[in-house]
Amino acid sequence: MTATVGVGIPLSRICDSVSERAAALDEHRTDVQADLAQIGAAGLFDLGLGTGGLPDMVTVIDEIAAHSLAVGFSAWAHRMTLEYLRRGSHALQHNVFGQLLSGRRPGVTAMAAGLRYVAGLDDLPVKARRDADGLRLTGPIRWASNVFDDALIVLPAAGDAGETYVVAVDVAQPGVAVNPEPNLMALGATGSTSLRLTDVTVSPDRILSTDLPGFVAAVRPSFLVLQTAFCVGVTRAAVSAAEQVTGGLADEFSEQLTSIAGRSRALRDDLYARASDPYAAPVPDLIRLRLLTAQLALEATRLECTLTGGAAYALGSPANRRFREAAFLPVQSPSEGQLRWELKQYG
Repeated sequence: MTATVGVGIPLSRICDSVSERAAALDEHRTDVQADLAQIGAAGLFDLGLGTGGLPDMVTVIDEIAAHSLAVGFSAWAHRMTLEYLRRGSHALQHNVFGQLLSGRRPGVTAMAAGLRYVAGLDDLPVKARRDADGLRLTGPIRWASNVFDDALIVLPAAGDAGETYVVAVDVAQPGVAVNPEPNLMALGATGSTSLRLTDVTVSPDRILSTDLPGFVAAVRPSFLVLQTAFCVGVTRAAVSAAEQVTGGLADEFSEQLTSIAGRSRALRDDLYARASDPYAAPVPDLIRLRLLTAQLALEATRLECTLTGGAAYALGSPANRRFREAAFLPVQSPSEGQLRWELKQYG
């Protein structure tokens, strides 16, 4: 079941706006900054922040992703930045937390390398050395989203002696070089690209944690639950559109559509049940739920295109856009390969 978002929060109006902008976002004639600002202005980013329960925030991302996965994904990345900052110093929260909470300033989660490090898959590419001012960072951020001019990035780093950090850095800081955005399929509006840090200063108040494994363990449930929300959103939209197709050869796919629709409802119900208390759920269950919902999104969008026929092959059609959006999910960090590998580690 879907949670009820608090009285007076204009989620439906935001969804209408996102829907109107979806084609322009898909064609990269605009970007998601206006959407993030609208979500923040409505007070949606603080739903469940610090309380442990996430059903209302899941609803927001689920509903928005049904109209544009690009916006749902960017909203997730922004909200996770707030989750990270909430665990930081009081000074940092006072200076920048309100700006991000209102959506006036974008938040960037560049924690993919941290998740891979904690899983035992990779070393941390950004290196940190101590100096009198705090830390100096050098190294690549191979992928991040919401990388706009005034954004704040949260990322992991490794010290020379094996110590680990989670830190916050401004995109506009000296030593931060943003590489040109690649020409992405369906997600060009999300400000997704790579960066290079060279001797970037991090003051003590911007060191969020000196225990990366502990930090990842603390944020992982909300990370996975809110990611799952945008997977179920795009799946719902594809199923709903597929169910509207009648005549012709549509009946040949009725059994497959019924199966996908049933699984979609079951996984969504499971998500909302977990969202009430994500930290009570075993991590393998959350990993499995994230994996299954991403896989189903691919299956649902493919079937929508099959039923829509030749029109789905036209760039700009909703079916075509959702198909291309969902193609991102297997590589979105944690990737399908990483999720499968992690599940095996739990036996």
